[in-house]
Amino acid sequence: MNLWGKLTTRFDPLILILLIGIVHTSCVHNEYHSKTQLKTTKTIKYSIHIKPILQKYCIECHGVEGTESELDLRTLESILKGGESGPSIIKNKPNESLLLKQIEDQIMPPEGAPLTKKHIKKIRLWILSGASS
Repeated sequence: MNLWGKLTTRFDPLILILLIGIVHTSCVHNEYHSKTQLKTTKTIKYSIHIKPILQKYCIECHGVEGTESELDLRTLESILKGGESGPSIIKNKPNESLLLKQIEDQIMPPEGAPLTKKHIKKIRLWILSGASS
């Protein structure tokens, strides 16, 4: 007996229909979630969303009063250039971006309040979407 025959003899057909519906709904939801996340990543811009975060938490040490580790975070160009440790971000690769790692591990900023989860998520999505200006 094939698999379908085994299933239909062991389960009520109504249950099978419900299970198929649940699986289908799950797939549709995941596709919708992926499209929504992609749409969100396209809307995050450095000048509007990221620069204010960096100004609040990072610029004092990485731009205004000096450039710790030769890292200047005042412009997108200088962020991409990086400092002593190399590029601070790798476009489309948040997990390989040193700036994000330092922020997520709460190594940076070394003093004061750490970045909020919302700010970290914005930076991650910005890098994931290609770090647009």
